[in-house]
Amino acid sequence: MKEIVTFYVLLGLKDLEFLAENNFISLPSNELPFTLKKEDIEKYAETSMKYTEDTLITARVECDMNLFTAYRDSHPDDDSSEFGGLSEVKTNTLNHALIDKIKIENIFGKDLQNIENERTIALLDGEQRFFEWRLRIFLDKNTREIIPYNYFKREKDELSSEENIEKIKAEIDEETKYLKKKTEKTFKINSVEEAVNYLIHEDLDEEDIKSFKNKSCAARLEHFGENFGFHFGYGMYLRNLFFHGNKNQQFLDDLEKYKPNIFLDSGEFGEGIIYDLLWRKLNSCETSQENAKKVRDIQAQIENSIKDDSDWNLYITMKLLSYNFTEDEIKKQLELEKRMDDDNGNFEEYYFQQKALLARLNKEDRETFENIKQDYFKIQNVVKKLKLKS
Repeated sequence: MKEIVTFYVLLGLKDLEFLAENNFISLPSNELPFTLKKEDIEKYAETSMKYTEDTLITARVECDMNLFTAYRDSHPDDDSSEFGGLSEVKTNTLNHALIDKIKIENIFGKDLQNIENERTIALLDGEQRFFEWRLRIFLDKNTREIIPYNYFKREKDELSSEENIEKIKAEIDEETKYLKKKTEKTFKINSVEEAVNYLIHEDLDEEDIKSFKNKSCAARLEHFGENFGFHFGYGMYLRNLFFHGNKNQQFLDDLEKYKPNIFLDSGEFGEGIIYDLLWRKLNSCETSQENAKKVRDIQAQIENSIKDDSDWNLYITMKLLSYNFTEDEIKKQLELEKRMDDDNGNFEEYYFQQKALLARLNKEDRETFENIKQDYFKIQNVVKKLKLKS
């Protein structure tokens, strides 16, 4: 594991613009005030506000200790102080040893309602979205992927618009012909179980299987209800593969057996049922017999009682039991659900805690999750301060 050394710097709006232009991975050579402690840079910012009308921003700079030491030793600096302003050599040393984005911590200003406010928000909005996506993807992937600083960078398509259209048309034509051959076989499938086995053993390639296995339980349970991405993506493929034009009544009857016990959007024709069983099989998450019985008992309880708000908690309990969560995990989930209802101001905190619980994080991953969450919340709070002052 890398040894990390952390610095805190104080930025003006021009410095922030430089960071934004460089994707927050390079500090400007502008003799930025720096400290080794967060509280020291914030005190420095508060003191500076007595003498300036400018907006000031604190940021965290994390460096690889080995890279930092090697570069420092090979590039002597006459200025050996551990606080004050960053010399050009120190700035280059930090830039060389950076291990991640420069992260916004806080903002200070006498008048955040100035004309530059909207510009500042625009510079920070993109970073806020980045850290939100980093948090979501970390929880949604079983590999616990931490997206890199350039995750959203897209290479320009070398094809012209007309060439792209022709390419897409050719791909659709080819897929249509290939699909027709597949349905000659899939329309003879008599059960959901057979359909899923066909997908696993005859249809999905190695990368597809890997992608399904990498989708965490948090991601799976996030997509209950209407999901346009699924409906017009893999859901459409499943509809074409198993449903459109399929008059095999034995298959359709078998599909109906799953509907009373499905806790998700079953799709337009039932493609959601096939998808759910596919994900469960590939992630070893088929409902245990013990939990299946508990689900049936709760269903009977609901049917024999007067409908009230407690039914929602029972629904959540059944859903989580069907994915083999323990009673203790379900209890924690329901507690977080109540906090989300009672404390709307901290809704996202409880929401991401729920996702973390569903993602089944180990101790090390839990620590990483907390760090990424704080990175997101810190820049979010800065943006909120600016918007509240607007």
